[in-house]
Amino acid sequence: MTKSLKARIPVQQRGIETKEKIINAAMTLFTEKGYHKTNAMEIAARADIATGTFYSYFNNKKEVFIEIIIRVFKGIAENVLLKIELKTHKNQADNYNELRDLLHFIVTNILQAYRINNRLFKEILAMVLLDNEIEKIRIKEEKKVINLIVLVLQTYKNSLRTADIEAAAVILLKFMEEMVHLIKFGSTDIKEKRLLKEIEDLMCRYLLIEN
Repeated sequence: MTKSLKARIPVQQRGIETKEKIINAAMTLFTEKGYHKTNAMEIAARADIATGTFYSYFNNKKEVFIEIIIRVFKGIAENVLLKIELKTHKNQADNYNELRDLLHFIVTNILQAYRINNRLFKEILAMVLLDNEIEKIRIKEEKKVINLIVLVLQTYKNSLRTADIEAAAVILLKFMEEMVHLIKFGSTDIKEKRLLKEIEDLMCRYLLIEN
């Protein structure tokens, strides 16, 4: 994407705060109405700024959407997986039960992260199918999350059933993504607690060597 010269990066505190207001307003509207039913004027109105001010920071709503995608995945990486890294750093697991507890921690936190912005995440997935640029950005940002999962799993590589840790990290993340959709929007009448138990059991059987 080639940006025109009029979109600027704020340096002053007031400008930073204004840009944050635009992003937060857009996030709310994209979640409530969807990307295609939202326009720049509505975003500006929700942010309580003039439409011209919006165009001082973003050339169009797509640029805001891309910024939101980057933040969603950054939030997963920072708020979820870095907590997991801290947990594993303090607890060098060397047996099946401790690793199973770690997987429970991973599954629970990734599911929670996706559920917080589930409608927005569905909108991102829909846009990926329609826009190649957004697809590339989503892949790039998702890769950062996958790399952090790889770092966590590599700590325990001698206790893992699989030798292809990167592929396992991709499977783990994508499986969690699908399970969020099933739990939140699926037609199943199976209670969430039962589904979560089976998810964890399945991932343990796939990843861990049982002692």
